[in-house]
Amino acid sequence: MSTAEVVVLARDPVSARRILGEQVNVLRGDFRDGTSLPEAFRGIDLLYHIGARRDHWGLPRREYLDSNVLGTQNVLEAAESAGVPKVLYCSSVGVYGYDFRYLPVDEAHPFGGRMSYYHESKRLAEEIVLRSRLPIVTVRPGWIYGPNDDNGGVTQMLIKLASGRFAFVGKGNNRIHPVYIDDVVDGILAAGSSEQYGEAFLLLGPEPLTFNEYVQAMCRALGVPAPTLRIPYAIGRLSCYGLEPIWLAKNRLLGKKLLGDKPPMTGDTLAGISADRFYDTSKAQRLIGHAPKVGVDEGLLKTVEWLASINRLPQAIAAKLSISDSRTST
Repeated sequence: MSTAEVVVLARDPVSARRILGEQVNVLRGDFRDGTSLPEAFRGIDLLYHIGARRDHWGLPRREYLDSNVLGTQNVLEAAESAGVPKVLYCSSVGVYGYDFRYLPVDEAHPFGGRMSYYHESKRLAEEIVLRSRLPIVTVRPGWIYGPNDDNGGVTQMLIKLASGRFAFVGKGNNRIHPVYIDDVVDGILAAGSSEQYGEAFLLLGPEPLTFNEYVQAMCRALGVPAPTLRIPYAIGRLSCYGLEPIWLAKNRLLGKKLLGDKPPMTGDTLAGISADRFYDTSKAQRLIGHAPKVGVDEGLLKTVEWLASINRLPQAIAAKLSISDSRTST
């Protein structure tokens, strides 16, 4: 597929063209406004519904429902009206929550109950997808990391590790299953090229690892020693209960710039880094021919190089990375 065949819907076409280039056809639209969609969808062969209100602490539940639930309803109704022959919907492994019935989690695992507003909205959106009469293939990516993810969790962890401001919470022996952005894109394209309508596919990295191992891999990529400070899980959990209401009040009264717009640790972040969770991706390999390729050492190194290129790392670390690159090239 060439870029000339791609049409992107954006609230701000000017900004979108700066990112995507002039070769991509960008139309103005907002999936929260159903009237802006049908004309944009006419004549397309495959609709990728990937846009969503991203998970960010402190946002009201209404924002997630408007974008991710009502927005998905609008997209599917407009797609049906426009006669779109195929839809790819991007969900999240967050629909399973953290109260797993078995591990590794596979596509047949029941949806979870208690979860963040974001994950709840993705679960509700999937329920809309399941009721739709359209030919839809669904993908559920895991914990994504990689370049250009300015506010992502892994990006923030790398910055904290580089500046010596990171502390473990709990033992860190739980398993996690991150996935590099290129593997997610490859999985989305493989699913979109298939005719596995009504099916969902998990998109994760080549293998799970413990949270301790993941942090150590980040430190290797940065060239810094692993952190030694450990906070007991119970204390970390209590700090979330205490800090979250204080931060909400601070944001309302004093603004979000002072100390940042979210506390150092939140309940959902703590659940994400401490839950034992990994996934069975064999269905994607079996039915759509997708197998992840990028391991954490390779993916994290690319992410660190990007952070250095945009001056988000301390100068000493960036200098060491540039020296290492020059030795490799010679």
